[in-house]
Formats: sequence, structure tokens, C-alpha cells
Amino acid sequence: MAPVEPERFGSYLVYEQIGRGGMATVHRAEWETPRGVKQVALKRLVPTMQRELVSLFLDEARLLKHLQHPNIAATWDSGRLFGRYFIAMEYVRGPTLKELVEHCAVTVGPVPQPITLNLAAQLCDALDHAHNLCDPQGRPLGIIHRDVTPANIIISETGLLKLIDFGLAKAQVTSEHTAVGVIKGKYGYVAPEYLGGKLDHRADLWAVGIIMYELLTNRRLFDGPDAFQTMMRVRQLPIPRPSLANPGVTQALDQIVLTALERDPRRRWQSAAAMRDGIRAVIAQPGNAIDNQGVIDWLRGVLQQKRGRAPKLTPMVPMPILAAALAETGPRADWVAVDPAAVVRLDPAAAAVAAEEEATTATPPLVGEFAWTLPMTWTRPVIVWLACASAIALLILGSIIWKIVA
Repeated sequence: MAPVEPERFGSYLVYEQIGRGGMATVHRAEWETPRGVKQVALKRLVPTMQRELVSLFLDEARLLKHLQHPNIAATWDSGRLFGRYFIAMEYVRGPTLKELVEHCAVTVGPVPQPITLNLAAQLCDALDHAHNLCDPQGRPLGIIHRDVTPANIIISETGLLKLIDFGLAKAQVTSEHTAVGVIKGKYGYVAPEYLGGKLDHRADLWAVGIIMYELLTNRRLFDGPDAFQTMMRVRQLPIPRPSLANPGVTQALDQIVLTALERDPRRRWQSAAAMRDGIRAVIAQPGNAIDNQGVIDWLRGVLQQKRGRAPKLTPMVPMPILAAALAETGPRADWVAVDPAAVVRLDPAAAAVAAEEEATTATPPLVGEFAWTLPMTWTRPVIVWLACASAIALLILGSIIWKIVA
């Protein structure tokens, strides 16, 4: 089969598509410069008549010019050609964390603790830079990524983690003003206070906690059968420590993750730097240190593993948070409304992104897990009733077996 001819786009030769979101496509491209040809990731806004999408894209281009950090994909160029807006960014070779977790789920199981700590520390470094960035006049830009998810994190060929896609970021230099009740980001990673209309940089640290949990356990923490159930779980689901699913996780690492997942942001890590320092303290403990070369060596070995049955972990029973329970008990002040569309909505740009993410990442329970479908809430009376019923059933079964044997 003959190779496909690249598309000419100004000074760019555009090759295969490597990504697609709600408002843009990303292609590998070659940029012809006076200093030679440079490999780039060319992000182009899809043809649209929606002014909101154009504003978001221009905001991202404006924001990326300020972000210069080893753990954030660099931006080389931006503008408009042939009526299409574009951003030329660093082309990072390597898998996303989403691809890594999915591959580990069918090969080696959870990501080892030292690897998780290394990647989390790098991610906190990137967020610390973004959160504290100032403009040339020294004024804080107030950047909040709002879309820190495994799909937006790449592990490069050198072991450097790269945070990408600031398309939904909020900052002082952006022109968008989010309407009341509009949520930008993927439901499974949105901080609970954001669902209530409050947002600051600590929402990104909540997402880091979820990512660490998923790396350590190979489980999605809050995924529900639909957007509403996912939001309800974010607000109400009891959060288990990672060591319940993966006994190899130490108590110190449990505490790092659970602090990031405090629903009250005042009890959460107060800055990315504080969380990074906490992670580094755990890294300093025996057996937890690994450098970037060690990360990439491990990654290469994992990616060569054939798909099969991953090691079984401790079975977990997802706690159901269902609309039926809300209907029976009545609404509470700290719950989102029964009709999420009336209170929590995705803006046009984020809607397609979230729908695509939910469709591609929703997974059935792992082997050894139980998926409850009954509208049951785990109150103490319910637990006692189930225990008594189980004991009675065992007694009856035992007496029947005794009679048969006798």
C-alpha cells in the first residue's frame, strides 16, 4: 500500500492524526523552519460557527505562551492559516497514563509504588509551575488546569512526564467567563466543590489523588453508569484507601492519596508544592526511589508484555450511590439536584470531550468485583440485616448437609 501523501498547511507538512477532542484535532506534523525541520504536534480547531469554541481555542494559545516547564509540553507557534486556527506544540513520543493503565490492567496489574510516586511528583511539579505563574508584570495568572486526567498526561521516551491540553484551563488571561452551573472537565475527575460552584487550584490536586489511586489499583474510582451517577459518587461515595485493593501500598502512600481526596478543600493539600514535598518524603523511604531512566526501563518492559489475565487484587465492592436512594430519602443540602442538567452542565466545548472520554474509558468490573444494581444504601441496619440473613442461610444449609450425611 502506497504511503499517504502529507497535507500541506502553510509551513507544515501534516501527517497522521494522533488525537481528537471536543473542539480540535491533533496531527503529527513537520515544521519547516530556517534551522531545519522540527517534529510538532499540530492542534487545529475544527471548522465551527460557535464563537465559544473559537474563544476557548484562542485562550489556550494565549495561555500556553506563558507555560515553560520541563513537565509541560512546550508551545512553538500559533496563529491562523486558511481560516483555521492552530497551535504547534512539542511532539511527545510515548504513551498516555490512560493507555498505560489500560495496558497494565491486562498484563502486569497495578503500577508499582515507586513508579507512581515518581510520576505523581513530576505532575505536581507541572501544576506548581502553572498555579504560581505570573505575567511579565508580576501579576498572578491564576491558572487552573481543570482537566487533569490520565488522557492528558504523557510519559516521554526519556521518562519525563508531560502535562498537555490546557484547552479547558481557567486563568486571568483568558477571555471566557464560565456561566453559573457550567462544569468544564470530565465528571470522574471533577472536584466535589466544583459541582457546588466553587473552584480554585486545589481542584487540580483532587484529580492528582484520583490518578494516583487508579495507578495503584487499576480501578476507576468514581465511574458510574451515567454522568449523574458519577457525580453522585464524587459527592457521596466513601473513598477507600488504595491499600484495600492493593496490599502492597504503604500506609504513608495511603495518606498522601487520601489527603488529596479530602472532599473539604481546606483539609486537602493546599498547594501542588506541598503535595510534591509529601510525595518526596515517601520517596525517601527505603525501596521507593527510582529515577526517570528507571521509569522508562520499566515502561519498556511493560509495553512488551502480552495481553492476558492481570494479577488478581483484593476484591472490592463498589458502594452504590443511586438516584433511587435520593428519591426515597429526599434531597440533602450537600447533594446535587436530581436533574443534573438543570444545575450542572458541560459547556459546548467540554461536552464532546466528556462524552468521548466516558465512552472510551467506561469499563466493566474487574474479576473478583461485584457490581450492585439494587437501589441499596449501606446503612448500619442494612448491614446488620444482611449479616443475620447470611447467618440464618448458613445454618439452614448446614442442617440440610448434616441430614444428608447422617
